Amino acid sequence: MTALVVEDDFASRKYLILLLKKMNIEAVVAENGESGLDLAKDRDFDIMLLDIALGPGIDGIELCTRLKKQPRFAKTPPIAVTAFAQENLEKFEAAGFAGYLSKPYTSDQLKSALDKYL
Repeated sequence: MTALVVEDDFASRKYLILLLKKMNIEAVVAENGESGLDLAKDRDFDIMLLDIALGPGIDGIELCTRLKKQPRFAKTPPIAVTAFAQENLEKFEAAGFAGYLSKPYTSDQLKSALDKYL
């Protein structure tokens, strides 16, 4: 099982990688949207965990939109991992997100989201 993780915050990224490792899920990691697109050129993923606010450049919503336009990612569920979940649900759905995980989250909440979308 492999997850694309795109997260610009160092601590959040390390936390997510650690949790995924404990669940025996390989994390392929990018720190920004552009790097996430580059990684997606060469790999397939079982799930995508995308932060929304990624700093300058492509944000998580644009990243999701671009990835979902690629036929090989049409069935790969993207999850928005963000502190801004409730007020942006319509934007997330329009971009193609399958669901969201609101920061801060616990390992049980992550596991529940992965179980739901995988």
